[in-house]
Amino acid sequence: MSKPVVYVVHCVDTEGPLEESLEATFERLRKERNVDLPPSLQTLEALQNKEIDLGGQENDVAEYLSPSRLSYLSTWQDLEKMVLQATDPAYRKAHASPDGSLYTFSWFIIDIVGYKDNPRRKALGFHTVWDHYHRILKDRFYNDVIGWHFHTVPPTHHALHYNTSWSNNDFHEQVLARKVIEKKWFPVLFRSGGVIERNDISHWLERFIPFDYSNQNNKYAEFSAGSQSDWRHAPMTWGAYNPCFYDYRKVGNMKRSIFRCLDIKTPGCRLDDEEVKIAFHQARETGVAVLAYTNHDRRDIRPEIEHMHRLITKISPDYPDVEWRYVNALEAAKLYLNQQEKLPLSLSLKVENEVLIASSNQPVFSGDVFLAVEEEGGLFYRDNMTMESSTSWGYSSPRWSTIQRVGVAAVTENGQSVCEVINLEQGRG
Repeated sequence: MSKPVVYVVHCVDTEGPLEESLEATFERLRKERNVDLPPSLQTLEALQNKEIDLGGQENDVAEYLSPSRLSYLSTWQDLEKMVLQATDPAYRKAHASPDGSLYTFSWFIIDIVGYKDNPRRKALGFHTVWDHYHRILKDRFYNDVIGWHFHTVPPTHHALHYNTSWSNNDFHEQVLARKVIEKKWFPVLFRSGGVIERNDISHWLERFIPFDYSNQNNKYAEFSAGSQSDWRHAPMTWGAYNPCFYDYRKVGNMKRSIFRCLDIKTPGCRLDDEEVKIAFHQARETGVAVLAYTNHDRRDIRPEIEHMHRLITKISPDYPDVEWRYVNALEAAKLYLNQQEKLPLSLSLKVENEVLIASSNQPVFSGDVFLAVEEEGGLFYRDNMTMESSTSWGYSSPRWSTIQRVGVAAVTENGQSVCEVINLEQGRG
């Protein structure tokens, strides 16, 4: 029998550059820490040095405003330089796991769309972050993997506001419809924006995406009634659970798997020595653990990589019977769930008498497929197909003459993903 193993996964919320003015920093401090002070560099430095009486919040606010946390990468040039250094083979090798596995990233890429106000100059647009990262990582992808990250667009369309509802707009479906048709890609891995989930998001994910790295329940969390992010009651083991249909936080009978993934150094959710020890102990007891952690690309990710590498390297000798190694988020999910490789998934599309028929060579995750439609005028959306069998689906539209392209994405429970696209304009021509 093989040794127990801790699979170490680094999930990067990949959102591109970000700016934050001094005034914006103090506004965030007021909203998130209830500390209302006039903005100035002198006051900022005093808060960082714990020189202002905050009634017991001094340490928390100092960490919240630490220079490392405010060192944002505000241009694509700065961000690209950082990513190229972090993904350099020599850097990956210097932080390899004991078995020689190079340091591995799981890039959860966002499309920042649907916003009218953008005060911090986020990288807006369909495929904007995607295209930049595919260019940056072109020759240095190694064992990395790409997942999907998305912040649900709020009714205000303000880029700094959050939304807990997945069903009051369809920007998430527009994003994926474009990914299917324009990039021939569909995710099997997901991380929710602001780690916000509710049952409507959970039910949507259940149809299409098997692996979710959003569970952030931890001992430092202050989840309470009305919290934007709420993972109360979710398992705190290092691995996955199948959620309950009626409460995504509880264990149930849904098919998708939600993995626990903590921030590296944020005040309300940090992965400390004790959590790493718990992961190794769990592996010793059960044979496997997935130690997943996350940060954002808007800051230099290397200090936190080095922190986690030192932490794991320091603790692992206390567990000589347990191995640990870096893997990507998809590998970790399949290994943790003991999923065996299956026949490669294939998908075929054909149109007969203005009816689209999609056929796969095997059953797919949840029995459903994602249908993407592009109409004249740059209209992209998801529509539903009828289920004809466990491996076939049908679709017809009353606006068939205005549809330019249709695409179908199918995924399997073990993380295979296939997209096929038909250009109906060419067929009509």
